[in-house]
Amino acid sequence: MNELTAAPAVPNRVSIASSCSNVEFTASIWTGRKKDKRASVQVTNDNNAESGSAGVYKKLLGNCPELEAITKHVGHVRNHIHYRMTMPWSDLGQRLLTTAMLPDYQRMMSEAQVEFWRLVAEFMRVYQWELSQVQAKLGTLYRPEDYPTEDDIREKFAFNVIYTPIPESGDFRVDVGSEQMQELQEAYEDHYTTQINRAMSNIHDRTVKELTKLHDSINWEEGEKKGKIFESVFDSCLELIDMLETCNLTGNTQMSAVHAKLKSQFMGKGMQALSPEALKEDAVLRRQTRDVVAEAIRTLPSLEM
Repeated sequence: MNELTAAPAVPNRVSIASSCSNVEFTASIWTGRKKDKRASVQVTNDNNAESGSAGVYKKLLGNCPELEAITKHVGHVRNHIHYRMTMPWSDLGQRLLTTAMLPDYQRMMSEAQVEFWRLVAEFMRVYQWELSQVQAKLGTLYRPEDYPTEDDIREKFAFNVIYTPIPESGDFRVDVGSEQMQELQEAYEDHYTTQINRAMSNIHDRTVKELTKLHDSINWEEGEKKGKIFESVFDSCLELIDMLETCNLTGNTQMSAVHAKLKSQFMGKGMQALSPEALKEDAVLRRQTRDVVAEAIRTLPSLEM
């Protein structure tokens, strides 16, 4: 079931500049953690260990729910919005975002940014109170010089989303000789094609992974103990089915065909869309869906180079 049909290599000069953009998400927070050098030396000496082999890192505010909420929120935004809705592009942090996904991405990131600053404001509201309690929490690990002022703390938080256009393949505006220009263009052609393949492969791998989870979760027959269908897995499959279409950067016909079959099974044709509840109750629908998903896993093109 895991055998994948190889697809042709991405042709040269596939232009995605008009259908995609680069997006970079960065967020910074005050971690509230610091290494205690004196305690680290003491732990090393007490255990007869080599100097520098152990370190004591203290949570400056102990367990502060308001600070932990900011950290969790940033992790959620990065993993469940930014990474989930984009594809890899640059090793420097830029991700590929299709024009079709742009409105939803902008809306969700805008809402996430508002929530980020709300959480920061909530943390700042309790910061002085936390300072008044922290000495009792840390005991001899407490150092008043470890704690920034409110103004300094506020400067440590940031939430940024930057959109940049993707240059056309072969578009160079530098004053060099024709031979050097050709070398630059050929090098960028290779990079451009490699990055497109990387982005497409990412969607392929994510789709196969989620479809496999769903297939395994509905792999039971009538009379047997019902498998557990996680709504999050089902929802992920629905989202990735859409991305098979919007992120098909090369117009791969095999991927388009798989998308059409999955969409027909999951979204329906003039009928009620598929749901976890329907799969639990209808054995025929369950077997049919399982077969469609298995076929999709077998036939999705492998785009790894």
